[in-house]
Order: sequence, then C-alpha cells, then structure tokens
Amino acid sequence: MKPSPVKILQLPNDDERRKLFHWLKQISSYTAWKRILGYYESWTFAIENCRQLASKLNKEQSSQISESHYIGALQGLAHFEDAILRLKRGDKRVFKYDVNGLFSMADRPRSYWDNYLVRIEWREHPAIEEASTPGAIRFLDTFNNLSQAWGECSDILESEWLDDAAPFNFGNWLRDQLASMHFPGFLVDVPDPKVPVLISTGNTIPYSGIWEPVEVSKSVGFSLFKKKEEPKGPFPISGCMNYLHAGSPAPASRYEHQDESFSEPVTWRLLWKDTRYEDGSIPAEEDEYVFQKPNGATDNSSATSETDSTMIWFETGQPAPKAGRWLPEDDLSVSIVVQAGEKLPMHRGRSTRWVFASD
Repeated sequence: MKPSPVKILQLPNDDERRKLFHWLKQISSYTAWKRILGYYESWTFAIENCRQLASKLNKEQSSQISESHYIGALQGLAHFEDAILRLKRGDKRVFKYDVNGLFSMADRPRSYWDNYLVRIEWREHPAIEEASTPGAIRFLDTFNNLSQAWGECSDILESEWLDDAAPFNFGNWLRDQLASMHFPGFLVDVPDPKVPVLISTGNTIPYSGIWEPVEVSKSVGFSLFKKKEEPKGPFPISGCMNYLHAGSPAPASRYEHQDESFSEPVTWRLLWKDTRYEDGSIPAEEDEYVFQKPNGATDNSSATSETDSTMIWFETGQPAPKAGRWLPEDDLSVSIVVQAGEKLPMHRGRSTRWVFASD
C-alpha cells in the first residue's frame, strides 16, 4: 500500500501578507459597504420603475416583476440602511448570520433574483425582456452591478453554517487575485502583537478582527504544582489570515493542495482587533480604497452618484413632503395614501419610519 502523498501547503510571503491584511480591512470597512448601498438603491429604484411602467403601459399581467418583489427589495434596503448606520457606530455584529446579521437579511431579495436568473439560463423560467416587462434592461443592469459589487466583499460575511471552514485559503487563485488588485504604494506591516491572543477551532471568538492560523509549541512536561505556562512566540504562520466574528465558534482553516481543498482544526492568533468607528471617526486610509467591481473597473467612487434619486424616509409625526402612497418600514405589506403636508401617522399604535413608494 502506497503512503499518502505529503501535502505541501502554500503560504503567503511577507508582501502577500501585507496585501491580505489591507484587503481584509478594505472589504470589511464602512466605506466598502456604504458603496454597495448605492448599488442596492439603484436596483430598488429600477424595480420601482418597472412597477410604474407596467401600470402605465397596462402590462401588470405580463411583467415578471411584481408588487411583492418591490416590497421585498424595500425590506432588504431597509435592513441594509440599518446595517450601515450600525456599522458606522462600530457595531460589527451586522456581519454575522444571526438576529443581528442585517447584511444577510438585506441579501435575501438579491439572492432570490440571483437564483431566479440562473433558472432562466436553465430555461425553467422565460427570459425577462423589455417587451413583456417594461424597464427590464435597467433592472438587469442594476442587478448585475449590485451583484458584482456585493460579490467583491461578501466573503467577509459570516456563513450560514457555523461548522464551515474559514472562507479564504491561500492558493493559486488568491495569489493571482492579489496580483491583479490595486494597492497603495506603501502598505503597513502586518501587526505582531506582543501579548498573544490565541483561540482554537471550536472555541468562541472573543473579538471581531483579523486572525491568522499559527503553530503553537506544546508545553514541555506536566506538573500539578506549576501554573500552566502561556504559549510564547514566535508563532510560525500555518495558513491564510481571515476576518473572524466575535461570539461565534472559531472555524477550521481551509487549505488548497493541487486540485483539491481541505480543512483542518487550527490555532488562530489575533493580529488586529477591529475597533473602527467606535469613536465616531472613519480611518483616513479608507480614502485610498479602490474597488474592482462592477465590470472590473478600478473605481473608488460611490455608486450613489449613478442616480440623483434618493429613497425618501420620514418619521411618524413629520409632514409628508410628497403626496402619494407610503409604506411603514416595519410592515411593508400595507400602505397608506397621504397628501403633501399631512402628518405621517402611527402604525398599529407605534411610531415608525415611513418610506415613500409612489405618487
């Protein structure tokens, strides 16, 4: 019987580690997700446009974009906006997959359409075309932009399955990706904390931030009379750094070997505790962030510049700035019609935020 071949692990060099560190901070940043919000808004406006055109052209029956789709997008947008507000205050729980995971909630309508469009390619649904669904071209374009921008950063979000390995492994794909990305001329060194914070796979992560798999030497001997010695460095790296989420079990590390990938339990070392935005400020380095998506463009401008429109939100008790149909944020399945200047009411006995739906 032949012995199993030795698996030679690929590990990043110092320059690649600096790039990885910078990139993980970038895709978990307020700036990154505020930018994606612009694409989400543009897509929501495109859905609203489809609904208005279908009504105007008497194509309500043929349009593949329904009122429920519009309501779902508004709900997703509300979750996204709430996530952005919380992230700006330093709340990193918005990246998790639990009751605080607002980005995951916001992704539900986008994920629905992603699956729907795949089924169109499989010929399970008819194609979405301008003739039957007025506004379809704009809808598809804005959805594609959103999905590309989302995909560039979405691996930072916690997996639905808590026993999944960490998303990033260092191999040929990631090495090529790093080589194709734009980075500042000067990259800071990866931190080397003097006091190690170590956590093994399966144990609860104490801090959100960037962690790296390392080798930890085992204590020599055992004694009932000596206090257990804390591990001391140096800590040789043994895998790819990842952004991990406080309160969740530490994942296994993912590896790549030839044409296969596998995962193994590891010890993670905290490199950088994410305390951004807790003091109300945005780090200056975020001005230098450059994103590649959509369409491979290296453009760090906000996507909100694509449209002059903005979603209109007003609170209970405030006068409505426009006459038309308004939806309560916490119950988008119902609506009211108010006149311009009329005060927005309470909903089910509670104050709420109202979103303007249509004239």
